[in-house]
Amino acid sequence: MSYWYGGLYVVIEGWIELALQDKAVNTLLNSPNVDLLKRYRHGVFHFQKEYYDKRFTEFITEGQNCVVWVRQLREAFSNYFLEKLQ
Repeated sequence: MSYWYGGLYVVIEGWIELALQDKAVNTLLNSPNVDLLKRYRHGVFHFQKEYYDKRFTEFITEGQNCVVWVRQLREAFSNYFLEKLQ
């Protein structure tokens, strides 16, 4: 799960850098969860001495419906890219 969440943030970075536009994706990216996920990603891909580092726990405890949000964001990205590839 941590690898998946960390990788999802990389997709968000690319989306922002490329200035891609989609109403569903952009709405989801207005969430405060984005910043928490960024911290989570840093926690995943950089060594942490403490297993329960706050970068991991904050996304889960302070995020707004973070599991549902991740699922919705993945679905929105999937729909966007599937449509573009057809």
